[in-house]
Amino acid sequence: MLVRYILHDNITSLNNIAKLSNASIGILGMLPKYKKEIPISQLLVDKNPKSLIAESFRSVRTNLQFVDNSPGPKIIAITSTISGEGKTFVAINLAGIISFSGKRVIVLDLDMRKPKIHLGMGVENTRGMSTLLIDRDELDGCIRHSVMENLDFITAGPIPPNPSELIISPRMGQILEELKRRYDIILIDNPPVGLVTDGIAMIQLADYPIYIFRADYSKKIFVQNVDRLINENKITRLSVILNGVDVDRNKYGYNYGYGYGYGYGYGMGYGYGYYEERTPTKTGLLSWLFGRS
Repeated sequence: MLVRYILHDNITSLNNIAKLSNASIGILGMLPKYKKEIPISQLLVDKNPKSLIAESFRSVRTNLQFVDNSPGPKIIAITSTISGEGKTFVAINLAGIISFSGKRVIVLDLDMRKPKIHLGMGVENTRGMSTLLIDRDELDGCIRHSVMENLDFITAGPIPPNPSELIISPRMGQILEELKRRYDIILIDNPPVGLVTDGIAMIQLADYPIYIFRADYSKKIFVQNVDRLINENKITRLSVILNGVDVDRNKYGYNYGYGYGYGYGYGMGYGYGYYEERTPTKTGLLSWLFGRS
């Protein structure tokens, strides 16, 4: 039991996040583990609006009001540390639950290295954000309508060689301003900031920056990334959602607190994709953490 305790370094509950961050990270809520097999980033909240997972997304939607309840269009930016933590799944379903409330919502896929929104929505990825940012396509030609009323989306488009430069270009700001005139909520699915820096610009810009952890998958040292975003990049509104919680096993979940803390732990990656999507090992994480010193 002692060995298992020492070797166990996965986040399992919101209490873990609060303790590791000295209660400096805001908690938006947790999402239960879906018992059935989920197709890639599938929209679920419209299938069974009264399910536990739909109610959990409603709770997150309500808690967003405590972050910023001022009038006007808002930007939600979602990221995580590595691939596989469920940020695209959260992005699609959070957008769906917000559209249930009558707000006009659009989802942008800015994870242009490994796009998934088109897979979740079941469409082709022949045009989208990458072609918009180089002025090859017009905005109206890239906006697609989902099966849900009030919910639209723009896919990532063909994978570009320079996604970071495209995201911080003046054209990105022009697109956001135009979308603010059409929609109440712009929800951006960003790349995982533990692997590449593409998503930091949108996280800084967002009214609701959200960081995703996945229970029994995300490592405890990942919390240091959130501390770094808050303290070094001055993203003070950054809040956390814990995804994939086994509610039958975790009877305690919601632990809130405020304070301060500092941490380090960025990983970097380049090219057209991220590292392999597998559960990170302790050896790999130690190399990642100490190899940068």
